[in-house]
Amino acid sequence: MVTGGIELLFGLHRDSLGTAVLLGMGGVTAELFKDTTMKLLPASAPLSHEEVLTMPQSLKTWPLLDGYRGQPRADVDATVSALVAFSRMAAQLGERLIEAEINLVFVLRAGEGVLAADGVAVIAPL
Repeated sequence: MVTGGIELLFGLHRDSLGTAVLLGMGGVTAELFKDTTMKLLPASAPLSHEEVLTMPQSLKTWPLLDGYRGQPRADVDATVSALVAFSRMAAQLGERLIEAEINLVFVLRAGEGVLAADGVAVIAPL
């Protein structure tokens, strides 16, 4: 069991307007606070590290990740790398991937990484 991490979620939704990659607070806070940010995935390409870097900072709950009130800073670098990898998966699967979610993503202390606890994907048949 993981304890002490910040709970986030990664999401992806594809429709006729494009593909959105989402980052938000996860777990029980996901629906309670609705604190999310998203970026549109470039056509058949993953998001870059630079594009994802601003996403955690745009969350209202950013201070929790940044070491609020003397708490240790969370591993934002690992979060960004994991979200880039998530967008790479979406780009590789292309239109076959309809939607996906990883919830919970536990963000551990700086330097300790992230852990995904659960995920689901909807993939169109060939």
